[in-house]
Amino acid sequence: MYVCICHALNDKKVKAALDNGARTPASIFRHHSCQVQCGKCVPLMREMAAQHGGGCGSCATSPAPANSGAYEYGVAAE
Repeated sequence: MYVCICHALNDKKVKAALDNGARTPASIFRHHSCQVQCGKCVPLMREMAAQHGGGCGSCATSPAPANSGAYEYGVAAE
């Protein structure tokens, strides 16, 4: 399933980034050498990161983004 259509990131690529230490949408994008564009994928990436952090037992869950209130639709990638 495609998570980010702008950069052709599917769920396997997102999970690979999470397995390699990514914990936020911004770090997932950095892992794949790209940046957020339209932002529609950010909520799903956050959900995937939260599920990954809570599922493996050895990963810490991500704190809420510090700047999430600054964006009207919650598009902040961190």
